[in-house]
Amino acid sequence: MSLELSSSASTASDIAAARQADIVAFLHRAPFTLEAYELGFLPGFREDCGYQETQYQNLTLPVGMLDNDFQNPDLDRFVERFFEYEPQVGVIGDIYEPTDVDAHIAAAREIQDSFPDAEVIIVPKSQAVIDTIPDDIILGYSRGYADRLAHEFSDPTDWRGRRVHILGGSPPKQLDAIRQLTRPTLTDEPPADIVGLDWNGLHRGAQFGEFWTADGWDDSGRDASHVTVRKTVRHSLARIKAFWQSHGVWPDSAPHSDILEIEYEGPSPTDLDSAACTECEANVWTTRRGPFIAEYDTGVLCGYCSYECYFSHRHRNNLEEIAGEQSVYIPPA
Repeated sequence: MSLELSSSASTASDIAAARQADIVAFLHRAPFTLEAYELGFLPGFREDCGYQETQYQNLTLPVGMLDNDFQNPDLDRFVERFFEYEPQVGVIGDIYEPTDVDAHIAAAREIQDSFPDAEVIIVPKSQAVIDTIPDDIILGYSRGYADRLAHEFSDPTDWRGRRVHILGGSPPKQLDAIRQLTRPTLTDEPPADIVGLDWNGLHRGAQFGEFWTADGWDDSGRDASHVTVRKTVRHSLARIKAFWQSHGVWPDSAPHSDILEIEYEGPSPTDLDSAACTECEANVWTTRRGPFIAEYDTGVLCGYCSYECYFSHRHRNNLEEIAGEQSVYIPPA
């Protein structure tokens, strides 16, 4: 949460304000980002991915956060993508050497000149880089999947007094980082201002029927009669929201009382977004029996005009249903 940081001793209210984020982001593809958006997360994606929403009709989802392709970085390309999507938050890139700072600052200024309300994040990857980044630019604190994590090259004191976004890491790891960056010190250093955080590690667990809890991954839905990846991800998102609310980090700190129960049900014709058979593109509604439908462990739901099309498409692409036969809808004869 935005606050005025001073060199005076931090009070409990100062620390609470510093720990409350302005945004909690979830970067993924549709329909998972839609679930996150409905729960209050800031949706977004990496510049080389997008929401991949073409299979969903009439789906318009704002781009809240745009991440850079850190494995293939290109500042000019990222600025171009930023102007295309106009996100609320942009992660411009990683900086390993002070000699690369000027180019990233120039990219940030180009964005800020046209989008003065946008927040830009630059990710230091060495201690020497941290102090070279201007105070009005948010520092990205690497905590998740990265070649160099923030705590490996810096101390918490290096980040104090700065606006910080925690990049990746499970909620307990992020909470530990938040506490280290904001707790009172003997030298009365101001806390870091935690303006945001994101973590996108839910989908992998959901593919195995596991959802995230504050006590770890729970696989109680794995042997249920039916559970979809989408519903499992949503359940994890709701629990993460409750976790951050309980620790005063969620942007709105009202008590969380809407934990979602996982529902187990197979696909039905009403779930189809397209009339075209996934295999042959024939109209699935003009066949004598109606559509055959399968929901796979990738989270994709496909409609077919016949059992033969379902069988051919499934085996040619090595697909697996999320819950065996219960994930397949066969119309009555």
